[in-house]
Amino acid sequence: MVRVFLERENRTESIGFEGSAKELCDKMGVNVQTVVIVKNNGIITESDDIKDNDEVKLLSVISGG
Repeated sequence: MVRVFLERENRTESIGFEGSAKELCDKMGVNVQTVVIVKNNGIITESDDIKDNDEVKLLSVISGG
């Protein structure tokens, strides 16, 4: 199981998943362009792999002017 923390919804979910970070975002209904993806406490890119027992955080990107 992969533990996924969705910051914008302030919830954690455990799901069966193996694939790229982009595929995970798609599965979770999150636009990959709007989040920073953190896997096991390190920032990753959308092409990096996620597998069983990983902990992933999808952190919202906030911009201002």
